[in-house]
Amino acid sequence: MSDSITLNKLSGLLRSGVPMEKAIQVIGGIPENNLALQYILEVAADSGAAVANEIDEVADICYQAEHSMDRIRVAYAGPKSSSTLVLWLPIITLALSQLAGFNLLSTITGKPVVLLSIGLGAVLLVFARLVSQKFIRKASPRQSFAGYYLMGVALETSAGANLNRAQQSAFEIYVNVFGEPPDKKDQNAMAEISHLVELTGARAGHLLKANALNLQREIAVANEIRIEKLGVRLMLPLGLAVLPAFICLSVVPLMASMFSPN
Repeated sequence: MSDSITLNKLSGLLRSGVPMEKAIQVIGGIPENNLALQYILEVAADSGAAVANEIDEVADICYQAEHSMDRIRVAYAGPKSSSTLVLWLPIITLALSQLAGFNLLSTITGKPVVLLSIGLGAVLLVFARLVSQKFIRKASPRQSFAGYYLMGVALETSAGANLNRAQQSAFEIYVNVFGEPPDKKDQNAMAEISHLVELTGARAGHLLKANALNLQREIAVANEIRIEKLGVRLMLPLGLAVLPAFICLSVVPLMASMFSPN
């Protein structure tokens, strides 16, 4: 189950009047293998309040990351299907040609140039697959916990804690879960918000959530740019390796068989 759905379930339970501790038990407890979700749930449990709205906003952040991964799978589906088709086409073409009377087997075994062509085609297919996988790894969304510390402080303040106490609790839980302090961007944003709240008396919750969403939006935009580039880059191995591989694996053996003496 995705993090966004888990958090939406949690917020729905809280809105229904289910206590935080019981709600966390219902959704399966606090996972240890998902640090982001673990952090949010531990802060929510520490705050002890029904912070359903804030949890929904964290769910939106999780959804954006999941949506980016879905877009990568969609972008890769076309080139992947084309590569699979091109992989099977030579086999089908050679089989049909053999059944139609072309003596392909003897041509392949009797002509070194045809064997070399088939070997080159196989190498091109492997090369195309490796390059495509490399492009996909580069385009995959970077795991980032930017903004989570601010969202944790927002959860604590929504439960009634003053800003200093909220920072301390969220910071301690963050270090305990992630094994390191929050990112410099989070800490700098937190310092600016604290100064602004102290100077103007503004409510910290809205500022914290807005800055957290802005940090995640920067990550999302960077992911979107990589995904858009992925669709173009995946055309390179298709055009430069997969299609030439089809020629090497099927066209060359077929032409050699057609023009060879019976």
